[in-house]
Amino acid sequence: MYGIYDKIEMVKCSLKDIKILECVFKNSAEVYENMIYPVSAGAELYNKNDIVLSMRDDTGENISKKNPFYCELTVQYWAWKNLKCDVCGIFHQRRFLDFSMKNKKYPYSITEKSDEKTLRNAGLSYEKICELFDNYSIIANKRENLFESVEDFYNRNDRQNFDDMGLLKDIIKEKYPEYFPYAETYFKGTYSYFCNVFIMDKENFDKYSQWLFDILFEYEKRKPQNLFYPREMGKLGERLFGVYMYYVMDCTDIAYIEFPRLHFSSVNGTTLKNLSFSKFFYHICPPNSKRRAFMRKLK
Repeated sequence: MYGIYDKIEMVKCSLKDIKILECVFKNSAEVYENMIYPVSAGAELYNKNDIVLSMRDDTGENISKKNPFYCELTVQYWAWKNLKCDVCGIFHQRRFLDFSMKNKKYPYSITEKSDEKTLRNAGLSYEKICELFDNYSIIANKRENLFESVEDFYNRNDRQNFDDMGLLKDIIKEKYPEYFPYAETYFKGTYSYFCNVFIMDKENFDKYSQWLFDILFEYEKRKPQNLFYPREMGKLGERLFGVYMYYVMDCTDIAYIEFPRLHFSSVNGTTLKNLSFSKFFYHICPPNSKRRAFMRKLK
């Protein structure tokens, strides 16, 4: 069962324990609607003296110290192993999901900051998430057309002296052969999921996390340690999310829906130079356009 912006007949929703975890590196974020909780990411390395945030990824069973390579996935691992709730999701300090239905064309839009007014305008409310999870089990971020294959895009931008995608496919084929055809299809296709931003009911969140980290930990064992580069496992996690979603689409009756992301160009008064947060670049080279694909290759 699949829908992008399906018209849902909303009825009074059942109440749920929702924990959407916002991966942060500073103490500026606050809990929103008893639903979005800031979590100190890589806390074992970066925020040992941080006592403001009640959630940190270095408590209980965790991989917090691997954050330079795993990025937001250290928070996902912590949530998988330590949280009990009905619905669980991963947001970033600069990237949320947009439920407003205003941006139907592009995989993301850009706004300045994540204040309460902005989040309200994005349709982010406890009631909205409850309603959605009366109908769906997975909320994914909208795919982006790269106008080149997912594998070629990775190899051109991230591969460094090692066939990362080849090893990843070998591991999937050995450990999860039923997923391998979907890995082949996804990696050869031009539509890519980015950012590891999603929400799932906790049962599917746990199943996905078990599958994801089983593959990534095996990858860690097999690749020479001196060839790892910063953020590598987080980037591979993005690609594995796509493989998982393609399997869900074709081989399960799990109900899912996609929504675009919302990028915040300024956090704590700091504006990122990254082009994905540039409104100027967004308008002259919008995502899902051949012009953007061309500019990426020039970059």
